[in-house]
Amino acid sequence: MGAAVFAIGASLVVLVAVVAVLGLPLYCIVDAASRQSTDFEAADSNKTLWIVLPFVFGVLAAVVYLGVIRPKVKAAARNR
Repeated sequence: MGAAVFAIGASLVVLVAVVAVLGLPLYCIVDAASRQSTDFEAADSNKTLWIVLPFVFGVLAAVVYLGVIRPKVKAAARNR
């Protein structure tokens, strides 16, 4: 019984990791693509860069986008 529970737990960890590796960059790409270029410029950033970076660097770029860039872009959109 213990081995079966461990296998289920390990499978769940793998599933969460796969969703994070694939889903988080995709979410960031869609989010960046849906925002105005002028909002990125007001936030001293580049829209094209943040659409391409998650393709290249995956989760690392997605975390930077969500933690640093997206809040600046959202603030620029509110100040429009």
